[in-house]
Amino acid sequence: MTMSKLQYRGVSYDNATHEQPSPQPVDHAYRGQHYEAPLRHEAAAVDTEQELQYRGHAYHHRQAEAADQVNKA
Repeated sequence: MTMSKLQYRGVSYDNATHEQPSPQPVDHAYRGQHYEAPLRHEAAAVDTEQELQYRGHAYHHRQAEAADQVNKA
């Protein structure tokens, strides 16, 4: 899904004309670790069975519940 009619402070712009990150691998560093990977990549698939941890709390994906809430609105 590509959004093309966006506005920022009353000024319309076309998101399709913005420069996108290249899918070509580049050498970069993050927190002292060197990586050679593309800056643009597809999102990883969601594993709904995996337990996630955030700030000491465990939780599970609730993708179906979130989709229902969005569709009801």
